[in-house]
Amino acid sequence: MLHRIFPLKFSFARVRAEICKAIRFSVVSFSVTSSAAPPPNELPSPTAADIANIADIADIFVARCLSCHDSDGPAPIRFDNTAAIVRHRALMRALVDDRSMPPASAESTLALIDSAHTGRGALSEDERRTLLNALHSEASVNAAFPEIASASATPKVASPSAGRVIARGTWSVPARGGMGIRSFYAPLDHQAPIRLRGWRMIPPENPARSPIRYVSLAADPARASRILDENGTGAEAMGDVGQVPSGSLGALSRTAPEFMLPAGFAFELPAGDLVIETTVEPIGREVAIQPAVEMLTAQPSDTRTVEALAARVVPLSVAAGERVDRVVHIEITREFDLVGVVAKGGVFLRGFAVDVVAADGCRTPIARDRDFRMNLTAPLVFRNPPELSKGSIIEVRFDLDNTRENPLQPFDPPRPLAAGLPPEGEDAAIVLLVAPRDTQRLQQ
Repeated sequence: MLHRIFPLKFSFARVRAEICKAIRFSVVSFSVTSSAAPPPNELPSPTAADIANIADIADIFVARCLSCHDSDGPAPIRFDNTAAIVRHRALMRALVDDRSMPPASAESTLALIDSAHTGRGALSEDERRTLLNALHSEASVNAAFPEIASASATPKVASPSAGRVIARGTWSVPARGGMGIRSFYAPLDHQAPIRLRGWRMIPPENPARSPIRYVSLAADPARASRILDENGTGAEAMGDVGQVPSGSLGALSRTAPEFMLPAGFAFELPAGDLVIETTVEPIGREVAIQPAVEMLTAQPSDTRTVEALAARVVPLSVAAGERVDRVVHIEITREFDLVGVVAKGGVFLRGFAVDVVAADGCRTPIARDRDFRMNLTAPLVFRNPPELSKGSIIEVRFDLDNTRENPLQPFDPPRPLAAGLPPEGEDAAIVLLVAPRDTQRLQQ
């Protein structure tokens, strides 16, 4: 039988190529689909068996909800006690039912580090059914939710020693309007390069009422950003510094306020300035912001230096009413490990896909995000960084949606889209955090 399937003169390389060819047809397509869920009032009442199975609701709730909705979380509504859950039961059930909560997340075939313990990502159907049953009535809430203290939320990861960095100048955010972006520079006083494992966002007194939604970081050893920031209110531009992409040192968001590289890896921050690219959304009142972050220093064992490659759609152009895919390829010229992925984009980037195509044509999916929301996005950091070989190709597919069906579309009717600042323009980019396996610098 084996002789029939594989002739005697077969090679394992050929078999592997055929398998990859078969797999490729299942992963190459990329589309965004949604399935309509029945309204909450049409869901059946939980049965006695369902009620018996909600004993583990506290575990699901703590892991998937409390990390944002506890007393010091970034979400505006607290669910850290039973009375609050009863009061907001209908809203919670509706958002779980239509899959709005927990917020969606990028998917990966690889094990990820969730250093912020945000609990993001779609619920499994079993988790979703269990949560809906527990929220079915006040009686089921009281039966399923013992008094939940905020202290029961998953603890944040202990971090190395930190140093505070505060941006120069402030920006007065208007009370109303669309998404805004300011790139601030923060002077650094060190004269020699320092090694960092990660970052932490320093929140204001009330994070839920802060207009800051997303921060990405880049090094500026030449202090070029100071030239743009003439009046101390930030530069209305993207935070790229020359060929160094914003996000090359990681990113933070209101739902993922801490970012850490895996053990053994570190950023090398040269002497100069730090660029803090800040994305804000008005909150109904004018407020002044001055972004601040903490540098989490590396340990002596964190010896692998992480650098950045950027995949960007250039030129970027989408006609009004169109939804298109744009594909960018990066050829790998050295052996390296892929440590993490930072996605950046505005309201027109609906999703992305990152694949690695080996020299023999075998395609490996790395990451997918079918409902990209920058404000709710955290960088992907791999627990065991995949080894990528010389001659392979990183393929990044951008799903750009300029139709009326885009729920974040700022214009009616849609307008032609070009590169620029959100919300009128778009600057879609995927920053790949890589660690070369040789001692030479990676050519970008």
